[in-house]
Amino acid sequence: MEADQAFQDRPRDWMQHSRLVGLVALVVGAGSGIGEESARVIAANGGKVVVADIRGDAANDVAAAIVAAGGDATSVSMDVANQADIDAAVARAIEAYGRLDIVVNAAAVVKGGPIETCDLADWTLSFRVNVEGAIMLARTCLPHLRGSPHASIVQIASLSGMGAYPNGGAYGTTKAALIALTKTMAMEWVKDGVRVNIVSPGTVETPLMRAVLTPEVVEQRAARIPMGRLGRPSELADTIVFLASPMASFITGQNLNCDGGLSQALMVQKFNPDL
Repeated sequence: MEADQAFQDRPRDWMQHSRLVGLVALVVGAGSGIGEESARVIAANGGKVVVADIRGDAANDVAAAIVAAGGDATSVSMDVANQADIDAAVARAIEAYGRLDIVVNAAAVVKGGPIETCDLADWTLSFRVNVEGAIMLARTCLPHLRGSPHASIVQIASLSGMGAYPNGGAYGTTKAALIALTKTMAMEWVKDGVRVNIVSPGTVETPLMRAVLTPEVVEQRAARIPMGRLGRPSELADTIVFLASPMASFITGQNLNCDGGLSQALMVQKFNPDL
């Protein structure tokens, strides 16, 4: 009880260690959903943000909203599958702020369909954006991250990358590859002082999710989550920003599920279908 009371009475300035004052973040796929919320939370914690999205107008709107709220942000139109766009976005960060400390990669495409009949072009596009784009982005940022004492890359995967989902082969396969890629980056770049981690969301209420799932499927998925609801983009953003921040300075190469307990429930149901 004394320990509990001591925790309650502790000075609140302990949270300041998680603040990102003076750090510069490039957030890719920040025009909406988890990427947008991550950009907003980084700015709210004192970070300077380069908002990047394939939809330049959406990136502009998010950056403008951050500035209007008192934050520091600029925007750039960027296709993560285009090396020239990546080069321009990184150059924009250096031009605007003179450094780069954090990279959050929330860019992705979702292509579904049965493996037997799905268009191989969808697989090609999925790997180009979800895997090759992550490689190109990280490699381009690496020389600048090496100069930061708080260098961090955070990728966004999915529970689909750790389990089998009918009609989700292309997406799930690329996310499994991204998880493996992230862990390899972490081990290869640890000597450079660059931490690399990945967050795997469960079902999160984003515009992308609403676009690819019917309301009935959304309701079914929510019912299977032990916490009884869908995740919120802000909850994913808090997790992402934690991993990006100095609060996670001894964490690298990790895949953190942020799923309301769904992954654990699926494991229990696998061995006990009556639950």
